[in-house]
Amino acid sequence: MTLEELHEYIASQYGSESVHMFRQDPGIAIFKRTDNKKWFAATKDVDYRTLGLEKDGRVGIVNVKLDPLIVASLKTREGFRPAYHMNRDNWITILLDGSAEGEEIYTFLDMSFGNVGTKAKKA
Repeated sequence: MTLEELHEYIASQYGSESVHMFRQDPGIAIFKRTDNKKWFAATKDVDYRTLGLEKDGRVGIVNVKLDPLIVASLKTREGFRPAYHMNRDNWITILLDGSAEGEEIYTFLDMSFGNVGTKAKKA
């Protein structure tokens, strides 16, 4: 899956267009819910070595917000890394190089979207 394919999926599935908020790094794309403007995904193209991997070249990544127990279990799996520039307890980085399955990426995007959703108000 490429960054472009992922961006198209997010736009069609959630109605969210990328926002490039950082002048110093315009390659970072942030995706926010339209109802509450909270981030549910962030994408970027980085060097494998930046992620602590002994591999040459660049890879697209997506950060998603998940339950801390899920994050902890994913950190040891191929295709997943501790969150890049995010809270590492609540966010996970997924590599878009084929090492994580597409359907799994979509599932985690759905979970992230739900995790940042509007909370029900207490009565």
